Amino acid sequence: MEIRSLREDDLDRAWELDRYAFNAPAGGREHFLRWDPSRLVGAFEGDRLVALTGGLDFGQFFGGRSVPMGGLSSVSVAPDRRGRGLAKQVIREVLRAMRERGEVISSLYPATTSLYRGLGWEVAGTTLVRRVAPATLQSLPAPDAGRLRPAGVDEIVALRACYEQLARGVNGFVDRSETWWGRLAHTWKERRVYVAEGDQGEVEGYLVYRQIDGEHSAFGGPWVLGVDEAVATTRDAALGLWRLLGSWASQAQQIIYRGTAEDPLLLLLPEQSLEVVAEVRWMTRMVDAVGAVDARGFSPGVEVEVHVALRDPELSDNDGRFVLTVSEGRGRLEPGGSGAVTLDVGPFSALYTGWASTSLLARAGRIAGGTREDRAALDAAFGGPVPWMLDEF
Repeated sequence: MEIRSLREDDLDRAWELDRYAFNAPAGGREHFLRWDPSRLVGAFEGDRLVALTGGLDFGQFFGGRSVPMGGLSSVSVAPDRRGRGLAKQVIREVLRAMRERGEVISSLYPATTSLYRGLGWEVAGTTLVRRVAPATLQSLPAPDAGRLRPAGVDEIVALRACYEQLARGVNGFVDRSETWWGRLAHTWKERRVYVAEGDQGEVEGYLVYRQIDGEHSAFGGPWVLGVDEAVATTRDAALGLWRLLGSWASQAQQIIYRGTAEDPLLLLLPEQSLEVVAEVRWMTRMVDAVGAVDARGFSPGVEVEVHVALRDPELSDNDGRFVLTVSEGRGRLEPGGSGAVTLDVGPFSALYTGWASTSLLARAGRIAGGTREDRAALDAAFGGPVPWMLDEF
């Protein structure tokens, strides 16, 4: 068995394995072949590729700063070679490569929790898939200013600027790479795209959606609107875009979109007329705990010092005693201290994103030691709204 980074001539085999593992549509081949093969790791038996994974080049916003993040993706194992630990072997190799590249955290969407938890990832964010009736959106007030207009994907630069303005204020949002924006632009060619402009013509929001057949569409019945992204940086932009979707009330049965528990639409609607269809949870791991704390932003009003003992059997540099200090909006994690609070790298990662509190971790038996003041200090350092993201990878 050979574990190595892929080469250009391995990509076709990688695509076939990934497509088979995830039942991916044939149309995804073009995007897959754009992978930088050096970011993919495979397990080979002779010339046969039997396991695969890779790390996407991202950042992820926490505390208003973009933290270098490797998005673990395409974890695939040939059916006749499963149960032999091959997934763990290729993931460990990608994890080491992420650290060498300076990607201080890694996030993923798990098909199974136990595999990734065993390698140091932990549940660290959630995204809700919500449903709202178009007629409900008609009850929204009209915006005071601005205008809506259709847009083409050739305007991706303006959409990107709008997204990034919002993303910096949302824990968990992805700092998208050029490659990822290119992929979105290709996908959005088949979507309806509208922008909300301010008085000076600046893009204050955008909407990307499509029509999806409903249960009775073949008989002329209503369909569903699927929203890829609804991004708004102002109240007027949000009202304009949601009311546009509401204009489909006579033909569309429901609207499905991705959101967060603290959905701003709840502050605009007169009633809490939203339903949760599904909850998607993602996981995060500190690849370089010292670097991750240094890269993250913190509330300027928080001043804390906590001594922690981290356990990380996969990455030895994360294993040991550290002193966490937060002051003037910046954090540091330095070797030393008493190790008063003890926890594994996974629970520390869940704290880091703001998804977990120390009391939640304690009830699950995932944190030990420390005083009440120590734990309150950790909550103050990392606490905030539940992190979420629009992207799935």
